[in-house]
Order: sequence, then C-alpha cells, then structure tokens
Amino acid sequence: MKKNSLSALLALCSALFISTPSYAAPQHFPAVDQASSPATLWRVTFYDDTANNHTQWATQDICFLQGPVQGSNTTGIWYSTTYYRWIGRWRQEGDQVKMTGNFWTDRGNDAMSWEIAVVDREGHGHWDEWVDNGTYGAWLAKGNAKFVKLGTCAWQPPITVTVWAEIERLVLQQAELAPRRVRADGTDAYPSDRLQLPQGNK
Repeated sequence: MKKNSLSALLALCSALFISTPSYAAPQHFPAVDQASSPATLWRVTFYDDTANNHTQWATQDICFLQGPVQGSNTTGIWYSTTYYRWIGRWRQEGDQVKMTGNFWTDRGNDAMSWEIAVVDREGHGHWDEWVDNGTYGAWLAKGNAKFVKLGTCAWQPPITVTVWAEIERLVLQQAELAPRRVRADGTDAYPSDRLQLPQGNK
C-alpha cells in the first residue's frame, strides 16, 4: 500500500515537473526610463570604496534615453547635465543596469553596474573611473554608487526625429552644454572627483 502511494506521488511530481514551462531568460523591464518620457533624469552619488567609512565624493545628474531593444536587453544612451561632455551607453535586463562612458574627450572612462532596488525610483551598485595612460590605465576612483530617479529631463528629443544616429548627434550637443567641472587650483576635475568645485565656481 505504501509502495503504491509512493509510486503515485513520484509519478505526480514527475508530471508536474515536465508540464512546468521554462524560460530561457528573464523578461526585461525598461525601468531606467519612463513610458511617458523618452528621456529620464537620475542622480548618482559616489562613495569611496578605498575608505572603510565609504566617504561621499561627488554627485552628478544623468539623463537616460531609451534606444533599441536587443533580445532581452533594453539599450540606450546617457549624458550628464552637470558635467561637460560626459556621455555613454547603457543596457538593462531585469533590474540590472550596465553603463559605460567617456569624459575628457575619450581619455577618461567610466563603468557603472547597478541594480534598481526600489520600484523604479532608487538603485545601488558600483562606479569605476579611470584614464588611459598607454599601459594598464590609471584608476581614478573605485566606489559604491547610489542612483535616485528625479523625473524627466529638461530636454526631450523632438518627436519628429526617429533616426537613432540623429538622436545621438542631438544628445552630444546637449552633453556639450553641461558645465566644465574644475578643482580650486583650476585643473580639470573628473566626474566622481571629491575635490571638484560646485557648479558655477571656477
């Protein structure tokens, strides 16, 4: 009797397992942007990983524009509204967001990897920044990052522009309207630089 019951239970479990649908990849959710706006503004703050207390460094604003969907990834471009010509690309799958970018006209590099943690409003992850020096690259900053969604960007791409290459050209123009950030001695500050002066101070 017990043997028959066990056999029946195993048969039922096998049937349930076989009939359960499987998914090759999780569905992507375009949460970086907003459905009502092609361009969404986020604020990112850097916290130094090389200090035990994770000292807070700089804060910058970044505008995200959604581009093509590639398989399970939502992709797009981003630019800063608070740092001159800081611009790059992003991709998202699920709540995971990856970003790469450049500053100092391609000599400075950024990589950010973060996760949206609070229903499309807040995210946390890592922010690395370095410059090319002909060998291994010089690491400027290694830190944690906090992202907070502010709303829509002041500039929105014209609805009449549908060619992606033209949108990228317009985004670059917007990126070049952001202020140049410097230190008190007049040297260029990098985006996460803790020594940069507030906007408007030179």
